[in-house]
Amino acid sequence: MSVAQLYLPFAPYLVVRDGDPLAGAIANRHYSRLERGNTDQLRFCRPGKRLILLQPEGSWLFVWVLQKFRRDGQVGAECVLFRNEAPNKFLSSEIVLLAEKVWNDLHGFCRKFTYVNPRLVRSKNPGCCFQKAGWTKSDRRSSRGLILLSKEVVANV
Repeated sequence: MSVAQLYLPFAPYLVVRDGDPLAGAIANRHYSRLERGNTDQLRFCRPGKRLILLQPEGSWLFVWVLQKFRRDGQVGAECVLFRNEAPNKFLSSEIVLLAEKVWNDLHGFCRKFTYVNPRLVRSKNPGCCFQKAGWTKSDRRSSRGLILLSKEVVANV
């Protein structure tokens, strides 16, 4: 547990760096983690402009990475990892909305997107929490069968 986590237990989230031990432990329990349990290297996030949000008690983790150049043509802020380990305490859709707001406040408005593996989530409606937060599920799938969800930039009124 980091010092910030000891002194800020009432903050709704902390912005942490890649390599944070608590964030890494949560990332290790998520299906999208490429190198689970890699003890030689605590980093769990790909390089680039990123925003890692951690609930101070370790109940949830949300990771954005800005994507500009991808083979699949997707651009914007990609949610590369989202894990809520206390769904009865924190609604996942509300965490998604909070994470969007934090990204927009720090980096400006842009398109958001993510991929969900329907074979590795328990929900009968994969990506349901994103849809409840206003995201759109695409009929298009990745080459690995992942479901694309996105939220387009809406003009700030």
